[in-house]
Amino acid sequence: MQRQIGTVQAIWRYPVKSLRGEALAEAQIDERGIVGDRRWALRELARGGIMSARIWAAMLQLGARYESSDGGATVYLELPDGRSMRAGDPLTDQALSAIFGREIRLEAVRRERLSPADLEAIMRGEAFPPARDFFDEDVLHLIASGTLAHLRELRPAADFDPRRFRANIYIDTGAEHDGFIEDRWLEGELVVGERVRIVGMRPAIRCVMTTHPQPDLPRDVSILRTAAQHHDAYVGVFAAVGESGSIRLGDPVVLSC
Repeated sequence: MQRQIGTVQAIWRYPVKSLRGEALAEAQIDERGIVGDRRWALRELARGGIMSARIWAAMLQLGARYESSDGGATVYLELPDGRSMRAGDPLTDQALSAIFGREIRLEAVRRERLSPADLEAIMRGEAFPPARDFFDEDVLHLIASGTLAHLRELRPAADFDPRRFRANIYIDTGAEHDGFIEDRWLEGELVVGERVRIVGMRPAIRCVMTTHPQPDLPRDVSILRTAAQHHDAYVGVFAAVGESGSIRLGDPVVLSC
């Protein structure tokens, strides 16, 4: 059985993990999700960990964007003081280190095989093993407008802005707002536009990141508290890609069960 459950209202790509992203009019999707999504991350060098805004709330004061829309060009970081700095420039690492008060390196996902010299440096503790990817769960995250409308009805004083949830695809589900809409998709697959197929959907558990302040969005602990009280902190879905292609704003979203 198939039925249209909505249309694509917004598409978001996050070039750097845990930094603010960029809104797109269209996007290419492959097996790794939206092309160019989460290709970079900040590494804290004292302990070697990849940084997340779950712990480092100030990361959401920085943004990232590609020089071109296809995700294959240079990434630029937008710093809180208004500067725009290029990924891969040593001065960018210096600026990030100054912002966070510790040595930081911006690094990209590594796809090529490690050389013998790389392996030896890792064994000596002089380098970090490269990350396979910078996704916390799966390669796509989707959320329904009806779910956020439902949350607003549960707590009218809170601002359930979609940007708090960092979804890749925001689906306008029209008048359907009588609960957590994505629960109704879990046993099926979504087809977006002409051919993109989204599979393996599972509930997305939220964290404190949804409560952190962003430009134009204040800190609001009631965001996570409301989701926890009414849906065990699950809002939206994570998913994999079953078939690649392109999506655009306004594309139909069809549920197949």
